[in-house]
Amino acid sequence: MNEILEEILDMTVDYNKIVAEWEESKYIVFSSSFFIVPAIYGYYNNLYFLPSVLILTSLISMNFWRHAIYSWRRIIDRTFAKISFSILFIHGVMYVTYIPYLITGYLGTIVLVYCYYMSNKYHHQPIWLKYHMAFHLIMAYNQMLIINSIVYYEKSLENNIGLNYKKYCGS
Repeated sequence: MNEILEEILDMTVDYNKIVAEWEESKYIVFSSSFFIVPAIYGYYNNLYFLPSVLILTSLISMNFWRHAIYSWRRIIDRTFAKISFSILFIHGVMYVTYIPYLITGYLGTIVLVYCYYMSNKYHHQPIWLKYHMAFHLIMAYNQMLIINSIVYYEKSLENNIGLNYKKYCGS
């Protein structure tokens, strides 16, 4: 358990040490693009902060995984991913109040933390790839829930529905 946590928090630079070969990391480059879907949805609905965070997160992740070595790109990816997760988690706590979203969002958060942990635990075995791609997929789902909740919250304010915005979004 300790060595897995050390791996998760590892910020060393060693240009001779590889995280994953392109044959594996190309799938992580692809799954990093999943964050663009909720970003587009947010931009479409005139939100700009969270979609910008998601686009940056996606681009930084894709940039690291295109040549996954222990470099400064890895440190930036790991740092920005944690910042992005924190920002989205806080927004989720603030805006997600619709019960089905709460249930699936919090369950999703637990599963994505598990997937991230398992992808680090098995980072020298082929299964790590499936865990990390599942982590990205569940993360994108939760991002969509959060942005959708903010969209409906803002629409409720625009229509003077106030705190009773759940009626506006059909819940």
